[in-house]
Amino acid sequence: MNDTPTAARGRPVAMITGGAGSFGSASCRRLAADGFAVAVSDRDLAAAERTAAGIDGAFAVGLDVTDADAVRAGVDAVLGCHGRLDVVVNNAGVAPPGTMSTTGLEAFDATLAINLRGAYLVTAAAMEALTASPRARVVMIGSRTWLAGGNPAYSASKAGMVGLCRSVAQDLAPTGGTCNVVAPGPVETGFVDAMGMGDTRRENFERYARMTPLGRVATPEDIASAVAFFASREASFITGETLNVAGGLQLAPKL
Repeated sequence: MNDTPTAARGRPVAMITGGAGSFGSASCRRLAADGFAVAVSDRDLAAAERTAAGIDGAFAVGLDVTDADAVRAGVDAVLGCHGRLDVVVNNAGVAPPGTMSTTGLEAFDATLAINLRGAYLVTAAAMEALTASPRARVVMIGSRTWLAGGNPAYSASKAGMVGLCRSVAQDLAPTGGTCNVVAPGPVETGFVDAMGMGDTRRENFERYARMTPLGRVATPEDIASAVAFFASREASFITGETLNVAGGLQLAPKL
């Protein structure tokens, strides 16, 4: 972990897994702008450090969400610097392409290990600190695919996040904490490419824009805005919910 900026001490603390990626870095920037000290957590420490360097009050934490010992060490490092942890954003994830006929067991297990088991490990490691916080928030980055299907490993992992979220919401409720899921539709990142949804990135974006009632795909900043809302005091009476950030894609799609 790199040094924590002195100016960040005393702020509420947010930890974002996968913080060096598109969704994660957008959420890091937004939460820092909202007054949080931000722990940019990523398995690529160098990338986390580059992201943190451009954000006021941010610091980098190397963290592989599939490694229980590394997760515990990462959470302890944040607590060692700040003595508190108020918000956890479970954003780390992968989206390998595949159907039931092409997804092997190894790929299925690896996807759930990062997307679902990783969210469990990080949240479990943070629970003691979260229950001590006066404004505990856990935000899971899910996906609209938990309803739509189409990719068995990814869809199953994101459906599992909804169930995990509701369990965490129940556990945090006695101390006033909340847990919610942000479920994006297509977002203008490399994830669309990774899921094998078309020939080119531009073709994918254009196709989904035509299907979306609002006429475009989401940006990482759209997702970060939803994360920031759930992390805010204004969302203190919302818990166990799943918010689609999909431009109305859950409505009858345009073809």
